[in-house]
Amino acid sequence: MLYLSLLAVSCSVSAAKYPVLTESSPEKAGFNVERLNQMDRWISQQVDVGYPSVNLLIIKDNQIVYRKAWGAAKKYDGSVLMEQPVKATTGTLYDLASNTKMYATNFALQKLMSEGKLHSDDRIAKYIPGFADSPNDTIKGKNTLRISDLLHHSGGFPADPQYPNKAVAGALYSQDKGQTLEMIKRTPLEYQPGSKHIYSDVDYMLLGFIVESVTGQPLDRYVEESIYRPLGLTHTVFNPAAERL
Repeated sequence: MLYLSLLAVSCSVSAAKYPVLTESSPEKAGFNVERLNQMDRWISQQVDVGYPSVNLLIIKDNQIVYRKAWGAAKKYDGSVLMEQPVKATTGTLYDLASNTKMYATNFALQKLMSEGKLHSDDRIAKYIPGFADSPNDTIKGKNTLRISDLLHHSGGFPADPQYPNKAVAGALYSQDKGQTLEMIKRTPLEYQPGSKHIYSDVDYMLLGFIVESVTGQPLDRYVEESIYRPLGLTHTVFNPAAERL
């Protein structure tokens, strides 16, 4: 999963192209300080009744006018409640979970499309060898499935086959990346592509494999080298080291 920190940093790589954030204060930026204090108290109340943590960064006119963290970055060691939880800071990394679809896969696809390296109307089979209907498929449509179908979550795939979970995936079980792609190819469609919109992890797994097919790089490496690093995003990372969490 992709992890993000709201820690704001300036970077020489991006300074020439993008505005550099500077520090200011709520008062100078025209914010109502009492309103901010009310917000602070409200967030604190939510944390007190069980919300794990909150990290807030307010930027106005390229100036950081407010940033604060509430709650704990870590409260459990495995399944054991820690006596002294690790407090959240403004540098705490947060798991973006399925937002990774937008901030990694989608960004990568947009960049590749803008460079003319693929098109939303391209068929999946163009980039994924062996992706096709089988004679025994009850619902067919893989042969003509397009990138746009996956982007719209209308590709016909189930929401989450849970390939790594043998109890759920059954014959489609896989904990190996390459093997998982083969399992995706075998996954039967649940509805005719284009007839419904059903959120599916499989759609974006396939889109990630397409990015890798076009770039010749793992998805995480491609977005790191081609998107995050040029933007100076040093706190947006994939599978960070344990000491950063």
